[in-house]
Amino acid sequence: MKRIKSIICALLAALMIFAVQTACLAQEEGGISASLSPSIISNGFSVDSSDIYAGSSFKLKFSLKNTSSDIDVRNVNIRLSGADAFTVKNDTDTLYADKIAKGSSQSFSKAFYCNASCPAGMYPISVSINYEYFDMGEKQSGSSEFTYNVEVKSASSAIQGLSPQLLISDFSYGGAEIQGGNTFTLDFKIKNNSSNIKVQNVICKLSGGEAFIVADGTDTVAVKDIAASSTQSVTKSFKCLNSAPSGVYSITASISYEYFEGGERVSASSELTMSIPVIQPDKLQFQGIDLADKTVTVDQETDCAFQVVNSGQTRAANATVKLLDEAGVEIASAFIGNIEAGTQFSSNYTLPVTFTKLGNKKLTLVLEYENENAEKKTIEQEFNVTVEEYYDPYAEITESEEAAQDSTNYTPVIIGGIACLAVIVIAAVVIVVIVKKRKARKGSENFDEEI
Repeated sequence: MKRIKSIICALLAALMIFAVQTACLAQEEGGISASLSPSIISNGFSVDSSDIYAGSSFKLKFSLKNTSSDIDVRNVNIRLSGADAFTVKNDTDTLYADKIAKGSSQSFSKAFYCNASCPAGMYPISVSINYEYFDMGEKQSGSSEFTYNVEVKSASSAIQGLSPQLLISDFSYGGAEIQGGNTFTLDFKIKNNSSNIKVQNVICKLSGGEAFIVADGTDTVAVKDIAASSTQSVTKSFKCLNSAPSGVYSITASISYEYFEGGERVSASSELTMSIPVIQPDKLQFQGIDLADKTVTVDQETDCAFQVVNSGQTRAANATVKLLDEAGVEIASAFIGNIEAGTQFSSNYTLPVTFTKLGNKKLTLVLEYENENAEKKTIEQEFNVTVEEYYDPYAEITESEEAAQDSTNYTPVIIGGIACLAVIVIAAVVIVVIVKKRKARKGSENFDEEI
């Protein structure tokens, strides 16, 4: 019995020793797992320019990876240094991330300037990283360091490249032509024709010359930069002046800019023009039509005097004037040539006409001409004229004078007749008296011969 108990005790002791060893081994393995700290490594990098020269700028893009599969890293502080070759551009040399999750990556970027005195070669950008994490409930800290090597090309290679030039690649103004007095929007694009050099500090000053003025804001537009082989759009409102005659006028863009070439800052300028056609409205009208509301004599030639006034800004060329009747049939016509802007044409027996029928006439005076775009234009003016028989206002006066003259001519005749009649009567009386005396003498002895 004692022997059996001894065997059982021995077996129990062996089981206890095995359990203790197993627990210790498990604890040891757990301790090893807990002691695997997360690390941050680089997951690749790139620069945004294939050609970096002394004096040029570029952007470094890189990715960081947390190697741990079960622990997040927190409070990640990243510091970059380009030593003597590169300087962080317009920023601090530090980047920060609150967390990089377990087993994941995160991207970062920083702009650098290549120092003007830097010779060609490979130069490092150092990356120093400090971070924290929690392991078995305790806060731990860690760090990583590595470098990115960036190539700088020789200044001579940069000089071989073409210097950037700015030009107008495209522009529009909202139509085929601009009418005087109207406001329009000018849209154009400035293009950097260099394939590898960026231009900066671009200042564009616009001038409309004698035909256009800026309708909003100032005449200057500023652009921070234009990348190589890229364009920048510019928009500005202009007003076309009423005083500008029809024609083609230019808007000038005077552009100044800077760029780095061979490690040195270079200033340059361009003067670019955009041509825009201007059309002023035609303003021609008839004035002083002499026959309007007048009465003329049938079968008598009369001049249809008139004036054409050009109060616009455009010339009327190859003008012809026509006089039409009610049916649109041409009565008379004449070529009067060109009428300059701001002048008038006054006719001088230009349209002599003869009306052969009596009555009221509705006539139309027509002016045909060509404007400065060689477009044929027409203006018309209707008016009335009355045609009557010839009337002599002096006819009644003449008849009265003739009647009076005839009456005056008959007066001496009448007076003469009366005088003659009186003489005859007196003679008859004398004869009667003589006859009576003779008869008396024959019958008397004392007849006296003397009467």
